[in-house]
Amino acid sequence: MKLLKKMSTAVLSIILCITLIAGCSSTKETSNNSKKDITLCESWNFDTGFFTVLSPNNIGSNYGPLNYLCNFYETLVQYEDGEIVPGLADTWEISDDGLTYTFHLKKGVKFSDGEDFNAEAVKLNLDNIPKMLGDFNGAYGATTTLIKEVKAIDEYTVEVNLMSPYYGALQDFTLLLPMGMMSPNAYNEDGTLSDITKTKTLGTGPYMYDGQKDGETYVFIRNKEYNRKQPDVDSFRVKVIPDNDAKILALRSGEIDAIIGSPNISYDSFNELSSNEDYKVKVSDAIVQTRLMGFNLSKKPFEEKAVRLAINHAINKDEISKNLFYGIEEKAEGVLDKSLPYCNVSVEQYDYNKQKANKILEDAGWVDTDGDGFREKDGVKLEGEIVYISGMAMIEDLSLSVAHYLKEIGMDVKVKGMEMMAQFGIIASGDFTMAMQVTNPIPYDPYLFMTRVNPEPLRDNLLAQGLKHIDNASEILNNLTCMTDENKIQETYDFVLKEINKNGAIIPLTNVKSLTVFNKGVIEDYKFFGHPDLPNVANISLK
Repeated sequence: MKLLKKMSTAVLSIILCITLIAGCSSTKETSNNSKKDITLCESWNFDTGFFTVLSPNNIGSNYGPLNYLCNFYETLVQYEDGEIVPGLADTWEISDDGLTYTFHLKKGVKFSDGEDFNAEAVKLNLDNIPKMLGDFNGAYGATTTLIKEVKAIDEYTVEVNLMSPYYGALQDFTLLLPMGMMSPNAYNEDGTLSDITKTKTLGTGPYMYDGQKDGETYVFIRNKEYNRKQPDVDSFRVKVIPDNDAKILALRSGEIDAIIGSPNISYDSFNELSSNEDYKVKVSDAIVQTRLMGFNLSKKPFEEKAVRLAINHAINKDEISKNLFYGIEEKAEGVLDKSLPYCNVSVEQYDYNKQKANKILEDAGWVDTDGDGFREKDGVKLEGEIVYISGMAMIEDLSLSVAHYLKEIGMDVKVKGMEMMAQFGIIASGDFTMAMQVTNPIPYDPYLFMTRVNPEPLRDNLLAQGLKHIDNASEILNNLTCMTDENKIQETYDFVLKEINKNGAIIPLTNVKSLTVFNKGVIEDYKFFGHPDLPNVANISLK
């Protein structure tokens, strides 16, 4: 059996960046849209470049380009509405032993620089992706750690041989990061990235970037080599607007036409604009990810299961859904949405019951001995600190709300916002008591979740707390990686999801859906796609 390569704890930063960053969409330069030229918005700039293998070893912490990869790059297969459908490959076969994937490629496709898309180009990409990821290989799915050999059988047939079978391999091929196909000119002879990727896109998608920039606004044009269904928008701009309130002001002033992605808009603003006849609001059908709060079981008082169970019962998720998220984000019943593969697993629900939470604590010896409103036990105060990523829509409000509920059962909870990489570092080092997090967005989960929850090798020090009580958790999860029996895979998911719930170290809070708000005078409609929180310009219909 081939086990996943051990990775540095910095992998956590990659995975969480994937789950948290999202773009915004569309603005129009003038009220006259005859040229079909619109302007979009984004929180981060694109100065790190326009390649598909984004990881800390080549971009640092700026994941801004990730949000727009779908406009420039394509994968061999695509994820749409829970199904894997053709992409740059029309058809594919998987060998009975799960070791060989054969892709039959579309013919007549070219990259934006004029290079032919063919089997040799696919081989070059798949050979170089693991090398480009380096120490972070596996952070975006296990498949890149398992590739043994890639063969170009003929001009339009590629054979990928794995070192061991992997039940999530086909879905990994749908991931734009890192599986988006780039032109051979994106690579130097030694497989490193060419400097051209800093200023140009080199993909097969409907749009391209050729270096045009006006201050903090990037200009994107049609890919002249794109020979399939043409999108409605001819060209678009992306204006960098880091602050969410400033995005709303820009939308109202006509400077931008739309905002896409739940991290980019507060639910208050979304709700307010929903009643404004000048704008249309939409919510994705698909659940993108799950909001979670987790504990560090190595820190008092969270090593005690009674404390964790009491906290589970103390948080009113229904009230959070209604008051913070206007019912758009509904109460989460598990750490992974049931619609995901293998995740239709029923687990015990910790319903809101303040009286029960208080009794659990009292029975466990946690009492308020000095009358200050907070419980103690053996000289230890019932307290903790929730760390969250500042600047993300609604996360501070959510953290404060949870702190309020816990105060009502005699627990003193502080909240602390911090820069994204700082939070990742604290979690990785174990220097935290409580933390807010989200799962990976579809289509990364559930497969990537199962590698992150693995306590050895440690990839995510928060999620791994969920199985800390299981001595052979790593063996179970490493065996899962190379299973081919669907019944055994399902049995493993049943066990893992139920044990995470039973341990009470990870509290699922709400289910996140993607949001969009757009100017109805400019945009007729927007359709969410397989990565719902990422803006896909080809899915914009203009007036």
